[in-house]
Amino acid sequence: MKKLIPVFAFLFLAACTIEEPPINYNDLNQGDKTASCQDLQEEYAANTDRASALYGGNKAGYGKANDLIDRNISVQELAERKGCDTVLWPDQPRKQY
Repeated sequence: MKKLIPVFAFLFLAACTIEEPPINYNDLNQGDKTASCQDLQEEYAANTDRASALYGGNKAGYGKANDLIDRNISVQELAERKGCDTVLWPDQPRKQY
C-alpha cells in the first residue's frame, strides 16, 4: 500500500499542472473572433433570459433553451480565455428535458 502513495501523489500533482489550450480562432464564428468582453457578457445575459422564458412555457421550447445554455457554456469559456471577468454574470437555469 505504501508503494502506491507516491503514484497517487504524482497523479494528483500532474492533474494540477494541466495547462489550458490556447483559443483556436479557426473554430470560432466571425462574431466570436472580434467580440469584446462586453459583447460576450450581453450575449450570455440575453441567452440566459431567453432560456428562462422558454422553460417557463411549454415543453416544446426546451430544446431551444438547452441549445442556448450550451452556447452560453462556450461563450463563458471564450470570455475566460480572453481574460474577461465572468464572476458577476447571471446564473443559468438548469437544462430540462
